[in-house]
Amino acid sequence: MQNGQKTISELFDGRKIFNIPKYQRAYAWEEKQLKDFVEDIDNQKSNRSYFFGTILLQEQDKHEGFEIIDIVDGQQRITTLVMFMKLLLKQSKDVGNDITVQLNTYILYHKRYKLRILDIDDDFFKSYILQDKQHSDSQVQTPSQRRLLEAKDFLSKWLQTRSDKVEEFIDRIENMRVLTYSVKDDAEATLIFETTNDRGKSLTSLEKSKSFLMHKTYIASENSKDNLKTLHSRFSEIYRNYENVESRVDEDSILQYHFIAYEKWNHKSHYQEPVVSIKDEINKLIMKDKKAETWNFIDRFSRELKESFETLKPLIVNPGPNLLDIFALNRASTFYPLFIKTYKLDNSDGKDNFKKVVQLSEIICFRFGIVKHRVNTGRERLYGYAKSFNGDFGQLIENLQDFIEYYCQDSTFRYNLESRLFGENVTPDDQKYLFWKYENHLRAIEQPIFPDMSHEEFSGKDSQRKFSIEHIIPRNPADNKVVADKSICPLVDASFLSECLHSIGNLTIDPISANASKSNQDFEHKDQKYFRKAPLKTQNELIDFLNPETGEWDKVTISNRAKKIVDFALDRWNHQNV
Repeated sequence: MQNGQKTISELFDGRKIFNIPKYQRAYAWEEKQLKDFVEDIDNQKSNRSYFFGTILLQEQDKHEGFEIIDIVDGQQRITTLVMFMKLLLKQSKDVGNDITVQLNTYILYHKRYKLRILDIDDDFFKSYILQDKQHSDSQVQTPSQRRLLEAKDFLSKWLQTRSDKVEEFIDRIENMRVLTYSVKDDAEATLIFETTNDRGKSLTSLEKSKSFLMHKTYIASENSKDNLKTLHSRFSEIYRNYENVESRVDEDSILQYHFIAYEKWNHKSHYQEPVVSIKDEINKLIMKDKKAETWNFIDRFSRELKESFETLKPLIVNPGPNLLDIFALNRASTFYPLFIKTYKLDNSDGKDNFKKVVQLSEIICFRFGIVKHRVNTGRERLYGYAKSFNGDFGQLIENLQDFIEYYCQDSTFRYNLESRLFGENVTPDDQKYLFWKYENHLRAIEQPIFPDMSHEEFSGKDSQRKFSIEHIIPRNPADNKVVADKSICPLVDASFLSECLHSIGNLTIDPISANASKSNQDFEHKDQKYFRKAPLKTQNELIDFLNPETGEWDKVTISNRAKKIVDFALDRWNHQNV
């Protein structure tokens, strides 16, 4: 294929099959990029040429008479263009236009699709995007397939508002100008790709790292062709593994976590900009003409990076109970470098050493919430544990226990749990987490024994079933009605409100819908109508705490219940038990 400027119709014309190579990322465009795409076409002047951008291509061997052309840079645009053209041609057919030539040019020529995307998504793309076959959610296997469907839906709905311009859009696209640069081999491609960018969505740090590593491999490697194939294979695996975890953690964060765990750094500025740090290290070697050392660094880094993506997959897809707890607390990011490295280096049966690390990490996460530390407190120290860890789990566990004693020791943990302002000082999410664990504690030890409330139940998104914190003696309304009207809460006075209202002993977990229905009723009303009948043992047991002398829910009651919950928390989050 000749380099230079051409129209889109000239680019696609003939017996060409465009292929997205396996080392590229899957379809990634979202609404922002799609909106830019259609608005560019919509705003194009009919009498002016529109420049679609630069496309970097790599010619491969012919197959069955077709030119096979890899899209090295521009795959997101080309994939979107093919989807959009298919929708346009489908609507054009409705008004009687002869679309055979365009279908052959852009979609399907002699039973060969003109665009082949990544293997994992290619059949889905042909069946449900281009062929318009009916699908169900069970057919959607990857996030990129979901994005393809969402892109098709966005483009289709947008076209419905421009149905009078279908023929004009087809003509505009066919005459759009594109600058193509076609290379013959991987080595030449790296020279161009390092300075190109895919229009619409900025390159991520991971993509920049991939581009830089390929470029420097070409420059410094004696066997660049084979070494580039090695990098292609590794980044192909990286992207495939990332497809499984992207809903929880983004690719640039994984790159940073890997750098923290495996690379040399002395200051946070080094791991905060891992691409810059990698470039600095490699460029120093190249400047000293240390080609063998340069490739050794690239080889090791890319292999270990691939392994970190592989390691993270089971942690996200099939996390154990303690890891699920950390996800529920939403404080996993600080611990990912440690998790990646310890999981990989744990050769014990059932990953028991790794489980201890996660258990201690969950204790840190929860205690931090209770003692009100900022999320980044001690972060660099934890990162240092990950960097220096070499398989000595005994030392690491001792380090984590020391960390707990330094940042959230028992005395401070107890003090905040016993605080009369616990309900005001501790975030609702941490309060709910505590009572969820307390609920499961009661289910396990008190008859009748119940199964645990699952993470799914606790973390449910249903607005009515989501949990909230219920004040057993209600909060003081704005008009001070509780104090003024003794028929509602006869024992509540200013002293009670100050000392007991927000105590841990006056709180419980409750579904939002149930909490709202109780309003500001007194304890007897709540207990008779709700607490005794509730499916939660934290509510069922409340009657057992009534003051035996007064039969009321009062300061003595709240103090006794607080003691039980605090004792549970001190035992449940005791780092010395690990």
